[in-house]
Parts: sequence; structure tokens; C-alpha cells
Amino acid sequence: MGPISSANKKFLVIYVLLVGLPLLGLAGVLRSGRGLRAPISVDGVWRFRTDSANLPAGGCGQPLASLQDSLVTISQSGKGLVVSLNNGAPAAGSGVIEGTTLNATVPLPETSANAPGCASDNLLTLRATIDPKADPRSMQGTISANGCASCASVQYQAVRQTRSARSDAH
Repeated sequence: MGPISSANKKFLVIYVLLVGLPLLGLAGVLRSGRGLRAPISVDGVWRFRTDSANLPAGGCGQPLASLQDSLVTISQSGKGLVVSLNNGAPAAGSGVIEGTTLNATVPLPETSANAPGCASDNLLTLRATIDPKADPRSMQGTISANGCASCASVQYQAVRQTRSARSDAH
């Protein structure tokens, strides 16, 4: 085998730059992403049940009471959530999921926010712990109306609805 020509040297250098370096970059990205874990899936329709004995009456506590046996839709993209209440006065808010903990806020409808004792920027705050082993998936936590001094937080449980359960509910 004789000496390598100048054209072959250029071809070899270009080949290493255009093929070898991207392959090294890909290997680095795959290695660094090896430890990443997807967040728990909470996407879907959830049936909320609250402890009716502790539900506040009137004012800005009404949205808390209206969650009894209502459906809440959660849309998920990574850790980010969009939470939509389907309890008569539709409202949508946002939240995040970290591990098995869900935190979200939803603005109250204007009619509730204007009630006596309620702040004008009133929000419902949902905090929950997801049970990833339950089938169907479930969560339990508290929901409270921020800016409402007379409203205590309310315990709730929620169960993700299966497609067949959702179609039966319509």
C-alpha cells in the first residue's frame, strides 16, 4: 500500500468531521439522558370527591362545594399541567407535577370572586399526592380558595376515569 494521496486525505478529514463528530455528539447526548425519568402521567379526566361534611357554604366556598362528584380535565406536557374545571362555570388554570406531588391553581369564576369576603384575584389551589400504583390512577389532597378568609381547605380524592367510564357519564 502506497502513500495516501492529498485528495484521499481531504476525503478522510471531511468524513471524520461530517460523520464521526455527529456520532460522538449523539453518544454524549444519549449518555447524559440516560438518567432522565418521565414524570408520572396525570393526563385525562378525573372524578373529584370531596368530604361533604367540611364543605364551606356560600361565597367563594361555592366552587369548592361544586367540585363534589365533578369532573376535572388535566392536560399534561412534561411537568407542566393545564387544569380545567367542568363544574358548571368552566375555568382553566395551570400547574406542575414534581415526583408524585401535583400543585395547580385555577382562577375562580367572576361570580365567586365577587362574593363577600373574597379577594378579586381569588384562585383555587389544588395540592395532591398521586398514587402511581393504583389502577385506575388516583390522587388525594387538599383544595382551597386563596383570598377567602372564611374558607378552610377541603380534603378530596380523585380517580382518573377510564374511557368507558367517561362515555357512560355522558
